[in-house]
This record gives sequence, structure tokens and C-alpha cells, in this order.
Amino acid sequence: MVGYTLRQERERQNLKIEDIEQGTSIRASYIEAIENGEYDKLPGAVYTKGFIKNYAKFLGMDSDAAAKEFSKDLAELAGETTTEAPEETKEAPPVLEKKPKPKTESKPVGYSIQDKGQGSSSKLIVAAVVLIAAIAGGLWSWLTSSEGDVATVNPPTQQTQQTPQPVEPEPADNPTPVANANPVPPPSDKVEVQARFNDRCWALVTVDGAVVQEGVIEGGQTLSWEGKDNITFRLGNAGAVEFFQGGKSLGVQGAIGDVVDKTFTRQ
Repeated sequence: MVGYTLRQERERQNLKIEDIEQGTSIRASYIEAIENGEYDKLPGAVYTKGFIKNYAKFLGMDSDAAAKEFSKDLAELAGETTTEAPEETKEAPPVLEKKPKPKTESKPVGYSIQDKGQGSSSKLIVAAVVLIAAIAGGLWSWLTSSEGDVATVNPPTQQTQQTPQPVEPEPADNPTPVANANPVPPPSDKVEVQARFNDRCWALVTVDGAVVQEGVIEGGQTLSWEGKDNITFRLGNAGAVEFFQGGKSLGVQGAIGDVVDKTFTRQ
């Protein structure tokens, strides 16, 4: 299992679980659950995959290989659950003897249907030939009648253009000052951030150095935070969170399952 592989590498580097927690911001209880293969104690497969990739990166291992090994573990666990299900013994149903059905004489009706289809198709062919002949005759008569008719176009008369005399502007007694079309907005004295959670995501939110929220946030929620200097986010499923600032969307900051840190400061 991937948890056993990660634990062996951690012990080989003489690292404790507290060292992994401090370096990856993953809870110690989650790290222990990963190493013991107790996936039911973790928030979900998507978040667990992100934790495992972040854990493997911290140890200098191949994070993609660790994620594939985790997927293989889930498949094996699912197979064991299926094979452990008790099989119910069922008695074979009694075999019923089928009685032969009485034979009925079939009446030949194919010939009458075929004759009707041939009659309808022949009528359609005759109508199509008559319609094509009428269109061809009308087109030919129109072409022959329009030959020799040439429209006469008179050349446009040339008009003499007069050069306009320049008009001198009258001096204004009291000129009105023009306002700046693009005023520079004053600097903000605070930082505001909104986040829309399109799916479940574990998040750690810090405002001006103080932790204000930590845990799994369900999808379909839009939350706002306000600080004086900065707001920092650590996301366990970055592809599920879309950020907004100043009424404008900043998009997502990573892919599904990625663990990403993002900091917003005053503009």
C-alpha cells in the first residue's frame, strides 16, 4: 500500500509525523490514517489523493507514482468488499414442460402489399418527370426572352466641389477645465477576497496572521473575508475554488486534487 511506502521513506529519513505535519500543513491524524491505510478516516478520495501527492513531494518521491499506487489500493479494497459478501444459496426453479402450440395456417399477403407499393412508386416517378420538364421549359423561355436586353446606364454628372473656407474659432472668455477621463483610484486601506466553492475542499484561511477558518467546506457556498494587510489560503482541492476580488473573477489557482497556497494583499 502507498501508506506503507511513505512511512518506510519517512523513517529512512529519520523524520517524525510532526515534521511532515509542519512541512505540508497536513494534520497528523490524516498522516497516520494514510500510513495505516485507514481511508475511511479521511475527508474523501479527492482530498486524500492531494494529501498523498503533497506528502510524496515533501519526501522527494514521485508524486504521480504515489497517486497511482493509491488508486490501485482503492481498487483492491473495492474488490475485497465484493468478494467478502455472503453468497445466498438459491434452489433451482422447477422446469415447466412447454406444451406445443397449435399450428395456424398463414395467409399469403405479401403479394398484395408489393403490388400496392409498386403502384405508388410509379405514380411518384411520373409526377417527378412532369415537374422537372415544367421547370426546364420555364427556365429556357426566360433565358431566350432576356437575351438582347441590355440596361443603359448614364454616367454620373460630375459636380464641382468648392473648397470650404476655414472658420476661425472664437476665443472663449472663461475656458472650462477638462476633467481627467481616467482618474487614478486611491489606494485601498484593506483587502477583501471572495471564494466560490464549486465542490468540497479542505481549506486553511489566515487573515493578518491569525487562523480564521480550517476544515472541509462543502460545495455550492460563496464566502467572504476581509483583512487589513493580507489574507492567505491553503487549499486541499484548488481546482474546486474560484476567487473574486474587486468584483472580478480571478479563476481557479490549480487543478482538482492539487494542494496550493495563495496570498492576497492590499491593492
